[in-house]
Amino acid sequence: MIDRLVAFSEARYTRLVLVGLIFLGLQTTLFNEMRPFGVCLQVMVLLAAASGLARGSEAGAIAGFIVGLLYDMVLTTPMGLCAAVFAIIGYLAGYAHSFVHESTWWSRMILGAAASGMGMVLLPIAFAITGTDGLFTTHIFVVVLVVAIFNGLLSVPAELICRWALREPAAVR
Repeated sequence: MIDRLVAFSEARYTRLVLVGLIFLGLQTTLFNEMRPFGVCLQVMVLLAAASGLARGSEAGAIAGFIVGLLYDMVLTTPMGLCAAVFAIIGYLAGYAHSFVHESTWWSRMILGAAASGMGMVLLPIAFAITGTDGLFTTHIFVVVLVVAIFNGLLSVPAELICRWALREPAAVR
């Protein structure tokens, strides 16, 4: 029984959920109140993109889906909407990162910013598909720019956190 509990606690997606809960706490408290240029900074999108940058497109899609489900739990949007969009973000970040020959800190920052900006474009499209009106305004350009810059600056530390959270558990000898 205790062996199963230890194995469950060492699973990489268990660690991701715990890291995601910390990011969710920051998202719903600190970053909900801190609004530069009237934009709510999106660290949950950052976590999805950083997961793709850290472990590739497949793990990024799964991690993005998990992070999106965590975020859906506190939003009043349809359940699974952010999960689907964040899965796309994680996949695209990991897929784009596979084209980089030698990864540098600045290439990861650019890819993190691009994936986050793409997420801020995909979210209003997904909301419009589900029937939410009034999201396509000129303010979306400011949102994309501010979130992309902020998430680009924090993408390297977030990728290191995701690399730790999504690492394979050590083999038992």
